[in-house]
Amino acid sequence: MTKYTQISIVSTAEAALKKLKKAEVGVYNCKKSGANFLFCVKDKDLKKVFAIFSKPCYNITVENLGRKAGFLKSLVNRIGLLVGAFIFVAAAAVSNSFVFKISVSGSGSYLSPEVKRIVYEAGAKEFSMCTGFDAPAATGKILALPNVTFCNIQRRGSILLVDVQVDEEHTGKAELSSLVSDRAGVVKNIVAICGTARVAEGDRVNAGDTLISAYTVISEGEDERRVDCLAAGYCELECSASYEYSAAEESDENLQSAYAQALLYSEEILSRTHTVKAVEGGVMYVIEFTYLHKLSINIS
Repeated sequence: MTKYTQISIVSTAEAALKKLKKAEVGVYNCKKSGANFLFCVKDKDLKKVFAIFSKPCYNITVENLGRKAGFLKSLVNRIGLLVGAFIFVAAAAVSNSFVFKISVSGSGSYLSPEVKRIVYEAGAKEFSMCTGFDAPAATGKILALPNVTFCNIQRRGSILLVDVQVDEEHTGKAELSSLVSDRAGVVKNIVAICGTARVAEGDRVNAGDTLISAYTVISEGEDERRVDCLAAGYCELECSASYEYSAAEESDENLQSAYAQALLYSEEILSRTHTVKAVEGGVMYVIEFTYLHKLSINIS
């Protein structure tokens, strides 16, 4: 009987899973806990895991050490039972290579469309063999979804079960609408973690334009279908604005004060120019500037 050892390292889930996959180490019961990533491996892979994360920055520790039951010798004495068990396991393995249903459960089940899209991209499909399914890669991407703290993927017969848990503080509080621009600008960066990006870098948008829609497109062979889902991500816009600043006289000090007013619009000012015109009682600085404006939905 094989037991498992729980490991804790200081690393992102995706980075750790990529290294484990490259070393062909199977992982189970993945979970995030603050800066730590927890996962289980078979006892036989324990030394290999410590070699993979030997650098001090990973701060690897053993949380729960697995134990191997000592009944292997008795099985050897029962050759008939061992052969029968081997045939049964082999038959079960062949049968389980076919998946007829993908089920998403847990407090994060509302992310089902996006979770299934990730599982599909990793190589699993209903009514097909799953020999090429990359479970570690799928787990890492699911853990990167908004508020997801735990993901476990396992197969039970012909059903692929995906258990997804989210931060209880955010359960039921997700915004199900699309991300919409609140002003005009030029897209500098767009990241859609869930949902579909409707704009690209360099596009000019106006107030009210949709930036990330709350749906995803799932490919099924040559066909595609649209499925409603949570919209999550962010967009950075380069925006322009101008204002006037009056002063008693033209000076470097007054110019700096005039420029400082731009910080009322944004902390990330990209460029500033000014002109000065004489007015009754002094001068008027006309400031034109560009700034970075960030909009987000369903991410901290």
